[in-house]
Amino acid sequence: MIRTEKRRRRPYVIGAMAAVVLAVCGAAAWGLHEYGPRFGMYLMPPSPQRYAEIVVDRLDTGYYASGPEWTAARAALVHAAPAARSYEDLYPLIDAATRAAGGKHSVFQPPTAREHAKASDPTLPTVTVSGGVGVVTLPELIDPDDRAQQDYADVVATGIAAHADQACGWIVDVRGNGGGNMYPMLSGVSALLPDGPALSFRTRGGASTSVTVQEDGAGLEGQTIVPVTARGKVSGAPIAVLQDAGTGSSAEAVVTAFRGIEGVRLFGAPTAGYTSANLPIPLYDGARIILTQSIYADRTGTEFPETPITPDEAAPVDAAEAARAWLGGQGCR
Repeated sequence: MIRTEKRRRRPYVIGAMAAVVLAVCGAAAWGLHEYGPRFGMYLMPPSPQRYAEIVVDRLDTGYYASGPEWTAARAALVHAAPAARSYEDLYPLIDAATRAAGGKHSVFQPPTAREHAKASDPTLPTVTVSGGVGVVTLPELIDPDDRAQQDYADVVATGIAAHADQACGWIVDVRGNGGGNMYPMLSGVSALLPDGPALSFRTRGGASTSVTVQEDGAGLEGQTIVPVTARGKVSGAPIAVLQDAGTGSSAEAVVTAFRGIEGVRLFGAPTAGYTSANLPIPLYDGARIILTQSIYADRTGTEFPETPITPDEAAPVDAAEAARAWLGGQGCR
């Protein structure tokens, strides 16, 4: 009798287990459908309408995703999506919505634009000493691979360490540096920066994330992104930073990191005014959105809402000469 009851209960137990498994799988499928696109994961190719929904969801995090311009661009994209026959039909509206949500530093890149873009070999930075002054020249670093990033940081860090005993002062030259990846730049010059928060990213809601310097380089909230071999700090030496209108984006982050430090002075002309942090957002068809989500603030709390950074001493003609004169006045002769 007991065995018969167990046999009768077995189908019900199996059925209950199957129901639980189906419920879990259904919840997982819903979660993947809803949140998977944020991580580049899809259950199936999204329809043009779903594609637009994903784009709007991501653009809602943009620094400027509030106010009438964003509301109008968002509504236009959502309204057009049900009638779209392909993703390409939505590209012009996505482009407009990207600029509305992210401002001048944001861009929508269709797949064809990305395929035709050819990454050039990055120019390596240099570290030299002339007249007792160490000169660190930091060129831009656009879309580099991991090896290029590491080489860039290592060249600077090794060069500063090798010349530290020969230099009584330093020039960090970011003129004409249009940006790219800030972390190899900051890790490279980390021996010239004090450990701790160097600058921060501020969202439109006021949330702040610190870019920090530690003994092995720079990163976010104490986590180094492009590490360099730990070396001693170069302390007590005056530092001049050279900037101009061609200094943009990540190069402006370098300028920001040197602001507020005793013994540092900025020379040249106002920077380009792309003082914001971007997030690359890949889409299903190979398109990509580069979206501004935050602006820079220096170690004193001064914010730069995509405005040029003004130098301490305007020297539009020969910033290097002005910097050397100032270093001489600081006892570096």
